[in-house]
Amino acid sequence: MRRTWITGAVAAAAVLAFGISPVLAATTQTVTVKPGNTLWTLSKQYGTTVQALQAANPSVNPMNLQVGTVLKLPAKASASNTVVVQPGQTLWLIARAHGLSVQALQAANPHVSPMNLQVGTTLTVPASKTAPPAKISQPSTTTRAAATAQNLTTAQQNLYWMERVINAEAGGLSLQAQIAVGDVVMHRLKAGGYGTTVHDVVFQVISGHYQFTSVANGMIYSTPSAASDQAAVDVLDHSSDVVPGAMVFYNPAKTPGTSWVRRQPILKTIGPLVFAK
Repeated sequence: MRRTWITGAVAAAAVLAFGISPVLAATTQTVTVKPGNTLWTLSKQYGTTVQALQAANPSVNPMNLQVGTVLKLPAKASASNTVVVQPGQTLWLIARAHGLSVQALQAANPHVSPMNLQVGTTLTVPASKTAPPAKISQPSTTTRAAATAQNLTTAQQNLYWMERVINAEAGGLSLQAQIAVGDVVMHRLKAGGYGTTVHDVVFQVISGHYQFTSVANGMIYSTPSAASDQAAVDVLDHSSDVVPGAMVFYNPAKTPGTSWVRRQPILKTIGPLVFAK
């Protein structure tokens, strides 16, 4: 399968999302998932964060946490900790796992391009200026979203993730542009090879990279707007298809001139987004 590349208009900072599955430098303990466990309950029990657990266990799907799975518990970050970049890593999740901002992580690693994070690069992880809270009083937005979606039917889950990817990738644009982003997801879903649900398509990893920037930067978990809700309904329930055949979209203002995606046959331009085969 050839690698695909998608970028959004508002949430996306680059055309190719650079993954969301980092592996931290070291882990010291493991825990076996028991009935009723979630990443949030385990993070609370072991004094860590959901993001850190996700980072230490990149192969685990938080939407389908299986009883009996052995999870690695992340080691606590030291003042001069380092992380070796693995396939699928992102500055965003590494920063969250260590209680940092992406800006702080970038400042500690001025030689690293966040748009071209190379596997094998050693990142310096500065000490967090703010100590993490002793207790986690409520689950993170990521975990709340996952837990909510798990209790839905397949059709409801498709709507749940469709409205979120539309909002994250094209929120604030015209309804037509938002529907067109949903079109790309549906075309992939129907084409086969991308997954059997909207969640599968949106969270698909190819060559170590998530295909939607909003998954990599966490914007996928934002609460969708009313317009994004409407666009998702139009795509899923009303079969709206404003850009038939579109498999990718990108923002030319944020896409390198040498990018392969620019060579894809253009089907339509809506606002700042270009939709192509």
